[in-house]
Amino acid sequence: MSSPARSASRLRRAAGAPWLRRTLRHALPAAALALALTSCARTPSAEAFDGKRAYSWVARQVAFGPRAPGTAAHDSCFAALVASLRQNADIVEVDSFHYESPELGKDLRLMNALARFRPDQSRRVLLAAHWDTRPWADRDPDPKLRDRPIIGANDGGSGVAVLLALAEHLKRRAPAIGVDIALFDGEDLGTDKNPDGYFRGSKRYLEWRAGQPPPLFVIVLDMVGKKDASFFWEGNSYRSAPNIVVLVWDKARDLGLRQFRNGVKYTIADDHAPFIGALIPAIDVIDFDFPEWHTHKDDLSVIDPASLEAVGRILQSLVTDADYLSN
Repeated sequence: MSSPARSASRLRRAAGAPWLRRTLRHALPAAALALALTSCARTPSAEAFDGKRAYSWVARQVAFGPRAPGTAAHDSCFAALVASLRQNADIVEVDSFHYESPELGKDLRLMNALARFRPDQSRRVLLAAHWDTRPWADRDPDPKLRDRPIIGANDGGSGVAVLLALAEHLKRRAPAIGVDIALFDGEDLGTDKNPDGYFRGSKRYLEWRAGQPPPLFVIVLDMVGKKDASFFWEGNSYRSAPNIVVLVWDKARDLGLRQFRNGVKYTIADDHAPFIGALIPAIDVIDFDFPEWHTHKDDLSVIDPASLEAVGRILQSLVTDADYLSN
């Protein structure tokens, strides 16, 4: 994702009256959410989300090495991710597209994947993460290493791992609502001089699915696996879709998950930004207090199954119980 200081003006515009009207029409009114949350069932799901299983998916991605676009590891990893989704989802679609990278000096083939659960349902939510890793470690303390691609255990691997483990769960217990899981490519190809390189996959997704009804809301996962994670409200998420932020963080409270904290700590642009720009309710779940970001220290040693499990439990509860839809 881009740095916290760079939040596009379109995100600020999305917080105005047209946004509020669309929220009421397509998403969940705050008052209705409040009523629904008070009546949420508090009994545990039949099968709990397994943080260790999610961790194994981080490890499997890391084993491919850096998954930077334009590399053999990138293509091999994508094949493994898609194969897993096809074992679990009702429908899996793949979309290939291209991006001419000025930094790498070549045309890159990028690939998004979309897994659909209960495709017959008109009311749907979109859960997403980027699966590519950064082609250069521009924040590494060693200047000699800054032009080498990162392994991206947390930044790239963690969100995908949670979604793949969730997909396995949804195979065994169908969700109460239509669920789409998207894996975005080309999130991390931008620079300060070329911000257009960021979020290539999520931008493409909106073009690809332009003829389809929008989801009720979008939850993007990014850097959700670090040890002792603390997930605060992301500023653009809270400004543009406060009711969805409240839904997720109140669910965390109901589940007793200490990793989720109230209040805005960072305001950043990430793969949720294109959706906000398109006036689709979208939030980012991220712990941006991550010194290893865009360095070679973002490896498997930073990942904690407990953090992955906390995020996975919330998503699992949101899509398998879906009590907020009663109103």
